[in-house]
Order: sequence, then structure tokens, then C-alpha cells
Amino acid sequence: MDYEFDIFVSYPRAGHVGPWVQNHFLPVLRHSLDAELSETPRIFADIELPTGTRWEASIKNALLTSRLMVAVWTPPYFRSRWCMAEWESMLEREKSLAEDGRNPERGLVYPVIFSDGKHFDDRARATQYGQNLSNFTYPYKCFRESTLYLEFHNKIKTIAQEVDNHLEQIPDWQPNWPVKIPEPIPETQVNLVGI
Repeated sequence: MDYEFDIFVSYPRAGHVGPWVQNHFLPVLRHSLDAELSETPRIFADIELPTGTRWEASIKNALLTSRLMVAVWTPPYFRSRWCMAEWESMLEREKSLAEDGRNPERGLVYPVIFSDGKHFDDRARATQYGQNLSNFTYPYKCFRESTLYLEFHNKIKTIAQEVDNHLEQIPDWQPNWPVKIPEPIPETQVNLVGI
């Protein structure tokens, strides 16, 4: 077994983030990476999973076999049990690599800022961010027709160039990469807490 994906896109589905990722961020990122990488980019995003897929098993496998995480950071990201498990999986991998003296200088997470910053996890606030896209977070499809979309496209091209450079530093795949899955919500809380 080896890496199956170059990029794991981690994002919260809350509010406008999910539609924005699906309508704008992911398509432009995919095309921009295709223009940068030597091979067709292999990107995992759970919105592209076919109906009937065993979702949890697919997430776990994708985390295990992804080279780099592109995380869309916004306060709901740090409230999501799944987003935190995905991010902490990569942090645990970094820790494991550091113990072996093989941690890449830039780490294994490329953060993209969707909004805010002051309500981020302390570990995130201590991280150098990739690109701040907070001025381009319109989820509506008509955003494509605005002149602002050209600026958004240029920011994504910069992300693709930086991710291409970042991917060159990723260590070889290991079958024992740590993968975190959030604990199930107790049945008494299922109706009170969103995922």
C-alpha cells in the first residue's frame, strides 16, 4: 500500500463552508493543482463520495493514505468532532515523524482561512497560515460571475503552487500512521448535539 491521495480536504459542513468548498474552492483548487503537479492531482473530499459509501471507513482510509491535509479553518472547524479528529490525525503523524527525526519543515497541514482567527484552537493560532480567503467566501454560484472571482482564482493558484512545493517534502508512506476517529455521541445527547 502507498499514498492514494495527494490532498485530504478537511472542512466543516456548517453554514456556508460546505457549499463554498463544493461550488468554488474544490473545483478551482483541482484545476490549479492540475496545472502545477507532474501528475493528475489525487484529492479526497468527502462531498465526492458516492451514495452508499461506508463514510467512516472511507474517511479513515483517506486520512491514512493522504500525503497532505488542506484544512479550511473557521470557528465551526474547531467545534466539529470530525474536523478535529482529522486535523489531530495529521498532528499525531507529525509527532510520530518528529520522534524519528523525519518531520517535514512545513508540517503536514496547509491551513486556509475561511473566517475569523481569534476563535481558533490555540495550536492553530500558533501555526503560520497558508492563504486568507475570508474576502472570497461567497457560497453562491453567481460568485463565479463577479470580478472578485478573478482575485479568488489567483489566490487559489498561489495555494496550488505552495502545495506543490509542500508535497515535495512529504516523507514516504508508513502503514502505521495514526488515525483518530471521534468518540460516538452518547444516545442521550444525539438529539442535542450536531455532528
